Formats: sequence, structure tokens, C-alpha cells
Amino acid sequence: MAQWNIQGQEHLTPALERSIRQGKLAHAYLLAGPPNVGKGTLALRIAQAVNCREDDAPCGECDQCRRIERGVHPDVQVIAPAQDARSGRARVEIGIDQVRDLQHAASLGPYEGKCLVFIIDGVERMSIEASNALLKTLEEPPSRVLFLLLASHEDDLLPTIRSRCQRLEVRPLSEEKLATILTQEHGLPEEDVRLLTRLSAGRLGWALAAAKDPKVLGARQHALDMLLDLIDGGLEQRFKHSQEVATQFSRNRATARETLGIWLGWWRDLMLMKEGAPELVVNLDAREGLEERKDRFSKEQVTDVVRELVATLERLEENASPRLALDVLMLAIPRAAGVTT
Repeated sequence: MAQWNIQGQEHLTPALERSIRQGKLAHAYLLAGPPNVGKGTLALRIAQAVNCREDDAPCGECDQCRRIERGVHPDVQVIAPAQDARSGRARVEIGIDQVRDLQHAASLGPYEGKCLVFIIDGVERMSIEASNALLKTLEEPPSRVLFLLLASHEDDLLPTIRSRCQRLEVRPLSEEKLATILTQEHGLPEEDVRLLTRLSAGRLGWALAAAKDPKVLGARQHALDMLLDLIDGGLEQRFKHSQEVATQFSRNRATARETLGIWLGWWRDLMLMKEGAPELVVNLDAREGLEERKDRFSKEQVTDVVRELVATLERLEENASPRLALDVLMLAIPRAAGVTT
């Protein structure tokens, strides 16, 4: 029996197995879903399946499967934003030079396996030049080459690239399923499981990372502390945090997007508290602060802040000036009633 070993994606594996058995696998797949939902794991399993030496692929035990799992197979290449040689920082985009290297390798075909697999992680972060070059390759795909495009924000992809891929939707797990996995397979205590299942929104990868690495929840707490500081403080604090998030955005867009997403979640939780539905709050460990502030803002004010946060995220994706977009956001957040500075 094939060993996919992926949680919550049972809607995808039967069709993939059938396509592999019949030799009708598409030349390119778009794996779409939220960050840390399991797209990378599914991509590795597909790479194993097309190179596995057993009939029930992927077996997970042959030399091909094991080496792909360890990331040391020459015919499975992962492309992501590379490190800048001069500054040492991670690049924001996947560049044209990386796609040209991909094109050269694709022209040579697989070295030892059945199929050469390119996993493009964060394909929506390709530069325009790189996107157009990849499009040309997808229009005239080499034989025995498979492209797996991983996207957390698929709307940012060129429509022409999306149209040349078969889409696979990688879905979050249900709260119940995720809680079972964290409890039974990873032995986490009940209190941690409750918090992580809420915060992760069904993303097993995020929940496991948060359970293992204190920095994940530490970064979240810093974002919440920053939000409370700017809510309760004056303009000086607001513009200080505007600068911090703008700098964050210039270095790592995903991290800045996560910060604004945490703020958005807090304001949505505040609305739930005002509506008398505390059982639906996501930020369980922030309930005290939410309770304290729920009567300081009107429902209209909370709704306006949620809309402004969504608009700010959209402006940043449209390449607006980060500092300007965030300054506008800071000015749109109302002063809490009863707060003096």
C-alpha cells in the first residue's frame, strides 16, 4: 500500500495514485493553500511517488524515497528565494537567474531517477522576468520533468501560469482532527493543544513548529504587545511601530504579513467579545486583555479597523510604500476611550 503519510489531504491522493499508475500525470501542478498547511510535505510525497521503485508508490522505504525524504536526491530540486551574495539577506523574490538554472537542468532530464522534479516554493514571489521565463518552460515542457508550484497567495500568480497547471487545493485540518494529532501522536498537554488548534487555523505545520520552537509563539507575542502598545499609547508609539513593521516588510514580506494578520485576528476577537461570543475567540491566551478593552471601542470602530487592516494588506501587495501604508493604518486606529497620554 502506498505510504503518503499526509494528514487531511485524503481528497487528493486517490486521483494522484490513479494518474501515476496510468501514466497520465500532468506536467505541472499548483499546490495552493495557506502557509504551513502541508504543501511542502505533499510535494515531497509526489516527488517520491514518481520516482519510487515499488508498484505501490510512494513506498517510503526504497532508496529513492528515502533520499528524497532526506533532501539529497539529485533529481528533486527545491527553488525558493535565494540569499543575496552581497548582503547575505534572503531575497524577496525568486530571480531570473534561478529560473535559468532550472531551465538548463530541465533540458538535461533526470540524472538517475524516473522523473526530474522541481518544487518551486513561494512561486507567487517570482520576479516578472522569472515568471515569464517559467511560463515559456511550462508552455513547452520537457519530457520526464514535473513542476510542483507551491503558492500561499495564488492570486498573485500570473493567470497564464495558473492556467498551465493542474490545481491541487491543500486544505487545513479540522480543529478536532488537529487536536487528535497533537494529543495522540505528539503528546502535547491539553492546554497547549487548545491554544495551538485555535491559533493554527488547521495548519499542522505551524502548530508543530510552535510546539517545538518557542520563537514562533514569542514572535506572535511580540506582535500582540506591539498592538496593545500602539492602542494604549500616543502618536509617538504608533509611528515607532509603523517604522518597525515597514522595516520588517522590506526584509521579509511574509513575516510582516504575519504581524498584520495577528493584529487582524485580535480585532476580530474583540468584535466576538463585544457580540457576547467569547467561546469563538482565537487568541485564548489574550482573553484578559480583550475583556479589558472590549468596552473602550464601539462596534463601528472595531469594524472600521478590521477593514483598514485588510486594505493595508492589499496596498502592500500592490507595492505601495510600506511606511506610508502603515502610517495611514496608524492614523486610522481610534484612540481607546479612557486612555490618556
